[in-house]
Amino acid sequence: MVFLCECGSVKAALPDRTHVFSGRIAMADDYYLGRSNPSNLEQALRLLRQAVSDNPNDYEAWWRIARTEAHLGNDRDPKDEKGQVADFQAGVDAGHKAVALQPNRVEGHFWLGANYGLLAEDEGWFRGLRLLDTIRHEMEIVVRLDPDYEQAAGQRTLARLYYRAPFFKGGDKQRSIELLKDCLRRYPQDSFALLYLGDDYLALGRKAEARTVFEQVISLCPDPIYGPELADNQAEARDRLRQEFHSGK
Repeated sequence: MVFLCECGSVKAALPDRTHVFSGRIAMADDYYLGRSNPSNLEQALRLLRQAVSDNPNDYEAWWRIARTEAHLGNDRDPKDEKGQVADFQAGVDAGHKAVALQPNRVEGHFWLGANYGLLAEDEGWFRGLRLLDTIRHEMEIVVRLDPDYEQAAGQRTLARLYYRAPFFKGGDKQRSIELLKDCLRRYPQDSFALLYLGDDYLALGRKAEARTVFEQVISLCPDPIYGPELADNQAEARDRLRQEFHSGK
């Protein structure tokens, strides 16, 4: 995508079983674990929409709706632009509702920013520029509220903004590298941070370092928590190797 992350790599959150949720939310979380099948996401969304219909002030349901809409839009056929925009806009709306209900909780801010990023990607470069500051603002809040949320996803997204943004909007690939290396110091197996670091190295002409990082992504062990995301990122890394190094790996 233009500013947030690569297509198919929206970070997933596991349900927090330390809280007691309604039956619908618990069931939606279970469906979400099977998110590699879009029909499971649709079932999760149906349950979450029922939850907010019964209780419009249900923060736990609203931020999960934002998360689910992001995944549903990402899973659509890229030719269905209208459907993708509708999903991401619904995710933005749900994220705003979550943030309004609990402005000091991290989940609403992250998924609000994530949906804005996906919307920016889908609606083109100029809209992406207009949304850049909004995305950055939400991710800065995420870092302030919980710097380790989703394996430092807020900081990783800020790094991606530095990579994607043009220089006149604060783009700085060296700063992106610094932020990603800090993420990897804390979460060395994070396939997103590794993939993004490789892209930074490529952009700066540091091809040997980029190749090493992409190969590291491919060699990561299966992840029971982020399995679908890891598979997507490994496919992206293989594509980079084929395109840049003519490798069949």
